[in-house]
Amino acid sequence: MKTVFNAAFQEEAKVLKSILDSAGINAELMADSMLDVNPYFVIEPKGVQIVVPDDQEEDAKAIVADFKMNKKDNLNKANQKEPTS
Repeated sequence: MKTVFNAAFQEEAKVLKSILDSAGINAELMADSMLDVNPYFVIEPKGVQIVVPDDQEEDAKAIVADFKMNKKDNLNKANQKEPTS
């Protein structure tokens, strides 16, 4: 298994895992410790990792790169909106 993404919050990791699963990639979420009370909060400083089988690593990395680029583009668009008065 190869790590293809690290997320501070499980929500982001779950979204990307869903995208990878939709592409036929067998992605798994990995975290050293998660709270039972709130499974979306990870107390591990490393956050949540998404791992995939070795033979699907390259395809997964391409999807992760696209995910990151779209996330960055959306943040830039949100920051460029003019305030309404």
